[in-house]
Amino acid sequence: MQLDESLPKKSFSVLPVVNCQAAPLNEDGKVEKNIYECPVYMTELRGKDFIFNALLRTPKYVPAKWIIAGVAIILDVEGISDSYAPGKQSPLQ
Repeated sequence: MQLDESLPKKSFSVLPVVNCQAAPLNEDGKVEKNIYECPVYMTELRGKDFIFNALLRTPKYVPAKWIIAGVAIILDVEGISDSYAPGKQSPLQ
């Protein structure tokens, strides 16, 4: 239920299904502390494939840690989505 360090020797982790919902910011327009505004992209190419910023909780670390690390959500990682068809075992386990 929060952003955390990845496991050793894993370049990425699969994010579980997330229900995204638009909501207004706080009345003063400020974002809460310890929230990382994670960019969401359609493909690994990033750039023009940007969709929106997901607000992810990060109580253990400051959001700057994830900015420096280049953390992003990629919706379609080539070759990975095919491995998660019903009945197949995850290749990441």
